[in-house]
Amino acid sequence: MLQAHWWRDAAIYQIYVRSFADSNGDGEGDLAGIRERLPHLVELGVDALWLTPFYVSPLADGGYDVADYRDVDPRFGTLKDFDALLLAAHDLGVRVIIDVVPNHSSSAHRWFREAVAAEPGGPERARYLFRDGRGPDGEQPPNNWKSIFGGPAWTRLKRPDGTPEQWYLHLFDPEQPDFDWTNPQVHAEFDDVLRFWLDRGVDGFRIDVAHGMVKDPDLPDIADDARADLLDGSTTLPYFDQDGVHGIYRRWAAIAAEYPGDRAWWPRRGWRTPTGWRATCVPTSCTRRSTSST
Repeated sequence: MLQAHWWRDAAIYQIYVRSFADSNGDGEGDLAGIRERLPHLVELGVDALWLTPFYVSPLADGGYDVADYRDVDPRFGTLKDFDALLLAAHDLGVRVIIDVVPNHSSSAHRWFREAVAAEPGGPERARYLFRDGRGPDGEQPPNNWKSIFGGPAWTRLKRPDGTPEQWYLHLFDPEQPDFDWTNPQVHAEFDDVLRFWLDRGVDGFRIDVAHGMVKDPDLPDIADDARADLLDGSTTLPYFDQDGVHGIYRRWAAIAAEYPGDRAWWPRRGWRTPTGWRATCVPTSCTRRSTSST
């Protein structure tokens, strides 16, 4: 008999930390406010909480632009507040899932600031997707990819004297530069981030942009009329649904297996596999369904 995973049938309650409950009257929600209201959530029959990002962030995209993956934004409290929330939730039999944002960081992240300060071709830039532009003076983006938020998916850097130089990729906001997941440093960094929170006792992760971390290495143009965000099971986009994401999640599953208990892995969206299957997630489970018509 297959093991029944708790998250397949759990009632998972999403909390946007900034607006849920304000414990100190400063006008913004915080972790202490969530802890105070845990008994109400238990009365509702909630089995687990999904906390949207509470990390240090400029909040250009509601916290999905992370500047520090190992700390709590002071708006929301401290690591001590997080630990207190986690302990209180577990005492009430409620599990806690947190968001991890591996496709991109904030432009305020230390790595990206180092990349901007570095010279083209330097190791600091290899953690992100920097490329030279097209055209005689590199004035055109490296390809015609579109941002999910509108406009081009590339922004060109300028030196302090105003001289333009390389472009960097951001599938979302210009303040959310995409990591280069071909770089071993990126893999090692997120291995450590996951362990940091697993060591604190979290019960799982909701993976933001789970289908978008790996890009076609050739960075080919897309069709002029292609929708930048389309996931219909048949349209091919060179930055979504690449097979390389499976290796990342196998690696992460091995990390989770080092810890006792059954950890939840909850991708935001699915991806297509070579066999024609698509992994999809709904609030209470992760399942697989065929994308073929047969």
